[in-house]
Amino acid sequence: MNVRSWLIALYPRAWRDRYADEFDVLLEECLHSPLDAFDIFLGALDAHLELSYETNWRLMNMVNKLRTTILIVFAAYIGFIIGGLSLYGLVDDSPMAVLMKTDAALSAAWTLIQVGAAIALLAIVIGGLPLAWTVIRRALTSSRQDLRWLLVPVFAFLALVIYVAFMASVAFNRLQIPGVAPAVSPDNFPLGNRLLLAGGMLVFVLGAIASTAAVWIVVSKTDAEESTLRVSGLNTSIKSYEFAFIPAVITTLAMLLMLIATIIWGWLAYSALPQVFAKNWGLLLTSTSLSYAATVTIMAFSTALAFFGLARGRSSQKQAAS
Repeated sequence: MNVRSWLIALYPRAWRDRYADEFDVLLEECLHSPLDAFDIFLGALDAHLELSYETNWRLMNMVNKLRTTILIVFAAYIGFIIGGLSLYGLVDDSPMAVLMKTDAALSAAWTLIQVGAAIALLAIVIGGLPLAWTVIRRALTSSRQDLRWLLVPVFAFLALVIYVAFMASVAFNRLQIPGVAPAVSPDNFPLGNRLLLAGGMLVFVLGAIASTAAVWIVVSKTDAEESTLRVSGLNTSIKSYEFAFIPAVITTLAMLLMLIATIIWGWLAYSALPQVFAKNWGLLLTSTSLSYAATVTIMAFSTALAFFGLARGRSSQKQAAS
């Protein structure tokens, strides 16, 4: 079996029966790199989640690509948030936080990170509102299975709130746990406190992954017709996937801005306080250098993933224009 046949075999049988010959010709023309193969893999995932094949294949492929673009950028944004929170944990209560009050350049780099975070969040909210309204309305009126998936982010958030309340009870000495101190410092950070904090980080990360997966599953079931919102009283409609593309671009550019600002911030911080990077001011008081490197790696990977998603969506728009 050659590569093209293997890629076609990834698609559902009903899809292959209808489009295999046409798709094989397309693959012969455009399959040039591993990224192309990965794009085809995502297309197969789209096809498995698509409930109906009674439509023009090229139109379906265009909609699937645009939809997956939005989902990839959203998933990349969630990953970037995890990296951003690790950066905040690295800075909080460290000598670098004090230095930023007097170092204008370091403070400016940190401000750029905050501005980028605000822009990205605003773009995600604006771009996702029409689609979120569609998904929630469908879940409440016709799809109980989708409603169960939408409850995953709610339960993840509640789990995080409960865990934070538990940690606060320990911090305010309302709850005493053997081996866990109410207050810690770099010189006094017991293993119990490290495990307690690590548990909170794990709850957040697992909740973020589960919530992202749940949103991906629900949105993947929303076809072009369902995602088109008709505005009452006006002779117009909003195509949710097309509407969300520009906010996805803004979100990705904001992530790139934050990544660059984080690298500049790290360079300035190291230039001013190299001794801090040689000590353990990182997450859970681990190596500062390793913690910072992990943060930048997460941000860089998330940003690259978002740009890949945009390239996939852009190709669908070119396909629509041709």
